[in-house]
Amino acid sequence: WWMYAMILMLALLAVSTIFCTIDGTIKGLNSRNLILKLSPQVMHLGVLFIMLGHLLTASIGFKTDMRIKEGEKKVVAGEIELYLEDVKVQTDKQGYYTDWEAKLWWFENGEKVKEEVLRPVHPLYFGQFGLYFKSVSIEPEPSALIRVCRDPGALWALIGGVFLSIGGLGFVYGRFSA
Repeated sequence: WWMYAMILMLALLAVSTIFCTIDGTIKGLNSRNLILKLSPQVMHLGVLFIMLGHLLTASIGFKTDMRIKEGEKKVVAGEIELYLEDVKVQTDKQGYYTDWEAKLWWFENGEKVKEEVLRPVHPLYFGQFGLYFKSVSIEPEPSALIRVCRDPGALWALIGGVFLSIGGLGFVYGRFSA
């Protein structure tokens, strides 16, 4: 029950922020220090975009870890498949992994769309999907653990962060210039 109550409270916060922004904008237009009056409204707009991004990610985004063996094809979502062609590992003198990579094929509707190499700290992006290396193993057979994410709210949250930053900078500028 508390989850639904929290979602309701966040929705009320969003509605309150919208009305506060509209009210502040109308009152701020007649002011002589326009930057100082509009900056909080730009920050409110940024918070709303961030909340929209989180809502989209929580409602229609997903994240899953897939262990794929060399030569295996797995379904990512619907008609989208991932095929692991090859796993390469470099080791040091003690036998510890120092670097690794996986050669992947991306299939949509049964057709090969793209062929890429996935490396640690270098994710791959196929349309709305992001692929990230989690781990690799050679024994008993070569395989890779790959995280597949779809985050439809990331762009909206980024836009919100930009608005929030611009509004904050405008607020600081307006305070010190007045």
